[in-house]
Amino acid sequence: MRHPTAAAWLAAIPCASALLLGFSPAAQSGSITAESIWDKKNAIERAQQQLPANATFTSSQCTVVNVRTGNYRYICTLEYTTAPAAPAPSSATPSSGSSAPAP
Repeated sequence: MRHPTAAAWLAAIPCASALLLGFSPAAQSGSITAESIWDKKNAIERAQQQLPANATFTSSQCTVVNVRTGNYRYICTLEYTTAPAAPAPSSATPSSGSSAPAP
């Protein structure tokens, strides 16, 4: 009987990892980009207004672009992560903690 070679096992690792990561409710990440003609702070505030409700801000990066002589545009990208939604509490369990029927 032939046993799989080490190369075959190594080739299977990315496939198995993709399957496991694809089905796990892990945190997800994303980014929001906004711009302002006023200043960097205003560009960041505009991006923060677009963050999802359950997002955790992780980092920011801003760029200043000269669009005409003396006119600047501030472009900021905010990186964030979101945690998976918590499962809803079950209404089948009585609030008293007892399994006895309510009177």
